[in-house]
Amino acid sequence: MIDNSNILQLITICLRLSNIVGLMSLIIAKYYLPDFLRYGKTFTFAKNGNENIWDKIKNFSVPKSYFAHFYILSSVLALVTLASYPTDILVWQLFLHSSRRLYETLYISKYTEKSKMNWSHYAVGLWFYSQLNILVYLRVQRENTTARVLPILVMVLASWDQYKNHVVLSKLKKYSLPRSRLFELVCCPHYLDEMIIYGSLVSYGHEFVWPLIWVIASLSISALESRKFYLSKFKDTEVPRYAAIPYIL
Repeated sequence: MIDNSNILQLITICLRLSNIVGLMSLIIAKYYLPDFLRYGKTFTFAKNGNENIWDKIKNFSVPKSYFAHFYILSSVLALVTLASYPTDILVWQLFLHSSRRLYETLYISKYTEKSKMNWSHYAVGLWFYSQLNILVYLRVQRENTTARVLPILVMVLASWDQYKNHVVLSKLKKYSLPRSRLFELVCCPHYLDEMIIYGSLVSYGHEFVWPLIWVIASLSISALESRKFYLSKFKDTEVPRYAAIPYIL
C-alpha cells in the first residue's frame, strides 16, 4: 500500500520543481523572449503579412479580460478546500483574496477589445493559481491554521490599497499616467500590494516563499516594462523614478 505521506511529499517536490522551472523560464523570457512577457499596454507587435510558425506562436494572444479566469479558478478551488476545512483561516484568506480580485476584474478594471495578453502569460496564470491552491490544501491537511493578527492585518491593508489603486487605474484615459496615491512615487503600486499580500502568507509556512518569490520576480519585470512604456510616452520628469518598490526598484 502506498503511504499517503509519501504521495503528499512527492506533490510538494513537484510544486517546488514547477516553481524553479517557472523562474528559469521567466529569466530566459526576460532576456531572450521578451514578447512572451507582454500584456495590456506593453503588448504590441506589428503584423507584416509574412509571419512564420514561430512568429504566430510568439504573437498569439488572448483578451486581457481573461484575467478573470485566474480568479474564477482560484475561487472555485478555494471553495473546494473550504468544503473540507470550513473554519481554516488560511483557506478563507485565499478565497477572499481570489473573489475580491475576481470582482475587481469584472466590475472595476476596464478592458478594450484591443487589450491583449500573450498566451504564455495566460497559461502561467492558470498554473500559478492552481499550484497555489494545491499548496494551501497540502498545508491545511497537515494541521488547521489559526488566525495570526499581524499577517491578516497586513493582508487586509494591502488588499484595500490594491483595490483603491485599481479604481484609480480604471478611471484613467487609455494608457495615461496615473498621478494620485502612491502612483506619485512608483509606477505600479498595485504590484507592490500584491507582493505584500503574498508576503503575509509566508507566516503560515516556509513553502509559501515559493509563490512569493514568483510574484516578486514576475511583477518586478512587469513593473519595469510598464515604466519603460511610460518613459516612451511621457517626459522623464513626469514618470515616477521607481517601478514598484519605493527606493529599491
